[in-house]
Amino acid sequence: MLKMIIADDEYNVREGLKDLVKWGELGIEVIGLAADGQEAYDLCRELKPDILLTDIRMPLMDGLEAGLKLKELDNPIRIIIISGAQDFNYAKIALNINADGYILKPIKIPELVETARKIVASIERERNREENNDRLKRQLQENMPMLREKLWANLTQGMYGSEKEVRDKLQFFGMPFERNGNWSVAVLQIDDYEQAIERYSEENRQLLSFSILNIAEEIAGREAVFSFSMNENETVIVFRHGDQGSDLLANICQEIGDNVDKYLKMTVSAGIGSRVNAYVDLQVSYREAQAAIKYKFYTGKNSILHFADVRPGSRGIEFPKLHEAESKLVNDMKLGRSGDAAAVLEDIFDKLCSTRDLPIDYVQSVCVELIHMASRTFYEIGEDMNRIAPQHSNVIQVIYDKREAVELKSVLLAFFGDLTDHFSHKYTQKNSKLIQKIKEIISNSYMKNITVSRIAEDVFLSPNYISLIFKKETGEGITEYITKVRIDAAKELLKSEDLKVLEIAEMVGFENATYFSTVFKKVTGIHPQKYRELLQE
Repeated sequence: MLKMIIADDEYNVREGLKDLVKWGELGIEVIGLAADGQEAYDLCRELKPDILLTDIRMPLMDGLEAGLKLKELDNPIRIIIISGAQDFNYAKIALNINADGYILKPIKIPELVETARKIVASIERERNREENNDRLKRQLQENMPMLREKLWANLTQGMYGSEKEVRDKLQFFGMPFERNGNWSVAVLQIDDYEQAIERYSEENRQLLSFSILNIAEEIAGREAVFSFSMNENETVIVFRHGDQGSDLLANICQEIGDNVDKYLKMTVSAGIGSRVNAYVDLQVSYREAQAAIKYKFYTGKNSILHFADVRPGSRGIEFPKLHEAESKLVNDMKLGRSGDAAAVLEDIFDKLCSTRDLPIDYVQSVCVELIHMASRTFYEIGEDMNRIAPQHSNVIQVIYDKREAVELKSVLLAFFGDLTDHFSHKYTQKNSKLIQKIKEIISNSYMKNITVSRIAEDVFLSPNYISLIFKKETGEGITEYITKVRIDAAKELLKSEDLKVLEIAEMVGFENATYFSTVFKKVTGIHPQKYRELLQE
């Protein structure tokens, strides 16, 4: 309800104006009546009404003078002037004091009501505007920290095109614009982020981000222009780059990391961009800091990395020639050689990581290519790699998720280790049958002129292959085994005194008795005849 004072030197007019109009329906409450301008002025100062309905001509002080004095006090009161037709000069003064309504005598109630209604609507609009402005100001103040963060986030992402635009933004948010400054941007990230946050709820993840920011702000102190969280796992610090140089920034980042480790039980790494001397170039330093921190892929957790030290290609990229090693890895896998396969992988990673110059996505692409080579190998022999090693079905995604070379190597060692073990087991079973078959052939044919080539024909494999498998599975060559079988058979035959050494030699597959005796002595340490004599003693 708006409040109004009525001022007129005639009692009947005052009372009539009060009673003839249903002010309450208009949203107005009459809170006072004045008989002259001075009284009207005093009441307005005391009661602070919203509207003054006043006659022009009154004793002591007329309505216009009262209105002028109230306006001089910056009183927002609205004034409706009541005037006779002869008061034209007064009307001009009323215009000068910005009277809100001008009613001629004799007063017409409908005209007065309409004027009052317009003023009420105007006051309500003004109050709504003021309330909206106040609400916006409160919201601005409440959101000022977030808006300042947004400003600096936009700065580091190159959203502003000129220093003037930056200056205007900083001044709007009540922040100083530093001329001739030098700044560097640092980026902090939690190492092994996904694992580190497993013990935190969604709400507490926000708290974790705030905690790291709080530690960063406290330690960076006056060396930092501003610190903010770009996202849950990226805290950005804009440093003043003074005479102390990059070492100071690295020491600050290291101290932040030490405190995060101490209080939050996790490690962070930092990337530091180069120095810039314009606000609009902060985006360059920020991008460099992001590029630098990626190289913890090579250096591991809790790393402080300057862009100048890890700049891709700064020493000239020479992409390793890995085709030979890749082929050997697949071959060792197919043959079930776990140790050899692991050694090849170690060698591949040594080549990839030795200079730390290779882009990380290139290293990842090499690893993915190794996975594809393994997959093709299984496809070519009609087997499903995912069925054989389901625990590695998402290995490619795992590769792209890893942020450290040592972790990437561990993934591939486990992957190829399991696949190589599969081939080893598979070939152990297959080879066991092959060895058994070869031994049967030798057992049935040792008394003849048997050769490795002849055995290979019987098992439909190459001589080299069966020699390799037999040696791998039994620890001795096929020729060695044939000799051992023949000598064992000869030992049994030597128990009979009816057989001559010459006959025994022929019976166990030796065409020459002298050669038989030489081989027998080499294997047993004594001549065949001496062996027989020892048996008879």
